[in-house]
Amino acid sequence: MIAPLGNASRRLFTAAILIAGLLLLLFFAPATLWAVAVAFVVFLAGREWCRLIGWAEVPAWGGALGYVVGYAFLWRVSGVSLGEPVLPVLEAVMIAGAAFWLSLAPWTLLAGWRCRSRSLWAAVGALVLWPAALAVVALREFSALHLLAMMALVWVADAAAYYVGRRWGRHKLAPTISPGKTIEGALGAFVAVGGYATLLYLLGLAPAGTPFGHFFVVLLALTAVAIEGDLFESWMKRVAGVKDSGDVLPGHGGVLDRIDSLTATMPFLALWWLERQ
Repeated sequence: MIAPLGNASRRLFTAAILIAGLLLLLFFAPATLWAVAVAFVVFLAGREWCRLIGWAEVPAWGGALGYVVGYAFLWRVSGVSLGEPVLPVLEAVMIAGAAFWLSLAPWTLLAGWRCRSRSLWAAVGALVLWPAALAVVALREFSALHLLAMMALVWVADAAAYYVGRRWGRHKLAPTISPGKTIEGALGAFVAVGGYATLLYLLGLAPAGTPFGHFFVVLLALTAVAIEGDLFESWMKRVAGVKDSGDVLPGHGGVLDRIDSLTATMPFLALWWLERQ
């Protein structure tokens, strides 16, 4: 009889499958297939978002489909993967996403806002999912390797925050939102990303012509945004009264649990990358 996998084993197995799938799609899939894969992630994350804001199961599936339709429309009108991208459309979508993370998201965290309008929260979900999804598709058109390097920034920050927080964490970063996160862990994330930025620059993985100081500061700023994205999803789960956004990923919870920081950082990264072209 085969013994069931423990939680740690499930986490490792799921992570291995996700990483392998990401690398295969990122480096070998045609552009349209990559866009379809992103649409699938939008669908799963959209369903979880709808459940977090209080929608029943059937409406949540409908809402998820609506998020995919909206993403597909933006993908089509922006021209990404279909030839020459329409930069004004891309920039407008990215600016909308960045504006959300610079205004409503921090205000929600600081004020503890609990809006009762599910329709408004559904619109917020569009601002969370659509810019990030379109950014990931657009950035892959420029360079799959550079996109992977920038996505890894979030993973470096998360890992450093976790291990530094567990070892030296004493002061809570946001005790009413996510009691497990500490100021020491956040500082560890900044230090780790600083080292990672230096490594990327030495390997030539910064945008062409970007001074080291500029690159270094941008990556530290993206780290701050990544932490905000993590906290915002933690706040949504706390309001909903759940530990994970879903259970589709064994040992990891839901899709939103895995992409929360990426949803915040990708619009800013795309705007910066577009400006460098």
